[in-house]
Amino acid sequence: MNLTRKQWMMLVVLVLGAFVTVLNQTLVTPALPSIMEEMAVDQSTAQWLTTGFTLVNAIMIPITAFLQDRFSTRKLFVFSMGCFAVGTLMAATAYNFPLLLGGRLVQAAGAGILMPVTMTVLMLVFPVDRRGSAMGIFGLVIAFAPAIGPTVAGFVIDQADWHILFFGVFGISAIIIVLSLFFIDNKAPANKGDSVLDPLSLTLSTLGFGLLLYGFSALGSSGFTPVTVGTTLVGIVGVVWFFIRQTRLPHPMLRVDVLKNRRFLIGTIIGMLVQGALLAAGILMPIYIQSLRGFSATLSGLVLMPGAILMGIMNPIAGKLFDRHGPRKLAITGMSLLTLTTVAFAILNLESNIIYITIVYTVRMFSMALVNMPITTWGMNALDNKVMNHGTSVNNTLRQVAGSLGTAIIISASTMTQSAAVPVFGEAQGTMFGINVAFSVCALLCLIGLVMTIALVKDKPGEEAAVDEEGARKSLLQSIMKTDVFSLPEAATVEQAMRLFVNKGISAAPIVDAHGEPVGFVSDGDVLKCLSSRGASFTDPIVLINRTLVDEEGYDEKLAKIMKMPAREIGATRPICVSVHAKLQDVCRVLAENHLKKVPVLEEGHIVGIINRSDITQYSMAAYLANHPERALDVGDGPSGQHECVEGEACDCSCAEK
Repeated sequence: MNLTRKQWMMLVVLVLGAFVTVLNQTLVTPALPSIMEEMAVDQSTAQWLTTGFTLVNAIMIPITAFLQDRFSTRKLFVFSMGCFAVGTLMAATAYNFPLLLGGRLVQAAGAGILMPVTMTVLMLVFPVDRRGSAMGIFGLVIAFAPAIGPTVAGFVIDQADWHILFFGVFGISAIIIVLSLFFIDNKAPANKGDSVLDPLSLTLSTLGFGLLLYGFSALGSSGFTPVTVGTTLVGIVGVVWFFIRQTRLPHPMLRVDVLKNRRFLIGTIIGMLVQGALLAAGILMPIYIQSLRGFSATLSGLVLMPGAILMGIMNPIAGKLFDRHGPRKLAITGMSLLTLTTVAFAILNLESNIIYITIVYTVRMFSMALVNMPITTWGMNALDNKVMNHGTSVNNTLRQVAGSLGTAIIISASTMTQSAAVPVFGEAQGTMFGINVAFSVCALLCLIGLVMTIALVKDKPGEEAAVDEEGARKSLLQSIMKTDVFSLPEAATVEQAMRLFVNKGISAAPIVDAHGEPVGFVSDGDVLKCLSSRGASFTDPIVLINRTLVDEEGYDEKLAKIMKMPAREIGATRPICVSVHAKLQDVCRVLAENHLKKVPVLEEGHIVGIINRSDITQYSMAAYLANHPERALDVGDGPSGQHECVEGEACDCSCAEK
């Protein structure tokens, strides 16, 4: 990666900051049994260390957008990292649960700001041609953090004490703060003063979500008392009020109106169900392995590690599979596996094999990777680009909140069941029964998600037609694309392709199978690459031709050999196509990102046209000038674009007549 020394150092500082905050989230999980024992708290109370952290993260997401428009990047990064460090020190020195929880919430406030800031700094500071490399390293490190967190935490807890974990994180945080003062640019905000923060919305979101979470958690510990029921109801009112207020503000904290998009709403709900099931399992498994089975914290971390690693590996792979096959098959496979593995956890007993548990947990995390990214992308793709950033905020916020509330509900179910079962079955069997019930609730959430996926998630071509109201996009593409499509059969040779190019005056053609569906794409550029003496790409055709002249094999011999080759062998085996219902800006993105001059246009899987860059350019220029006729007059409104003098107006031209 061709970066300057300063850019390298900035990348290191940013990645370290993000790494330590992500690592911090997974360090606590193996420590929960030790914390519960030391501070004499039950599962329902201890889960606040995870769900409270997640909830504050969710609350901070919309606030971060406001802060980024008000403060420089360095100040905001230092503040967020400093806030995280203070919270970490509070947790490290905590001698009771309220102080430990307070430290975790302060940590969460800093971490909630830091992650979006880090992403923004990477996108703004690094030039376009270097962003991919920077984000690649960033993504790799972030995926690595949750994989090693539980294992490191387990080892430290077995050898020393859980307090040491927080002291270690605090030391790393302090070093990062010092480095950020020297290596992070103090870049001023681009939209300073433009954002508006509504105090009432902030209050409603904080109290509404906070009281709702507390109410569900307290129901598990204290049962249906007037206080717990009242707190829950007040929280529900606060959340509903918050959502209604967002629809009436000119500058809302969250653009909740994006939820009116049916596909986005479905994708968000499924994502929320998965998030709740994910976080709950992360809390329940260490309690089962350590407290109930008596295994070490190190072993508990090792059980969780393969699943976290596999999930990190599978995320980019799932992204590629989504691009090729759509979300339906991936999501149904993932939700089915997720439901089955959760049911397998719901029938665990006190003698279940630890290797079996590791395998089931790993498969479960694998299934999460098949669901999370495809469903989120599928839902986000339904939104207009103008509200894409608002959709991201709403999706992330609701998923975080769902993770917190889902965990509170599931752990509350476990606690209530355990309280009722222990007097009857004994401590061990009663706790086991509580965990079984908790995973049964998880399985029910997963089953709801599976039914929604089967019934509502589609990737058929007709789906885009349903989103394309009144066929507006279809009619637009049809009006500018070339409909006289010349294609090649699947068995066509390069010679047949070249004859088609010459006879029809075209430079490329799709290759179709017996059903008329595209299976390849070949262009004259593919032929030129084969004729070159090296496999590299060339931007200058003269250089390319010169390369072929010095090849040991004669030009004519090489040309004759190529002409006998199958066209599919030298062309693209997976043609990049666009739907006839696609937005014009999405077609532009496909052409630009893949460096293409043209792409086939599909309707229900069959090619109905070819769209060229020049087609879009000509349409765009003509449409712009038609809507801005005054621009055309700037060039001149006389014959052949010549300037005409107007009587009575000053003119300094060299006209013969004034």
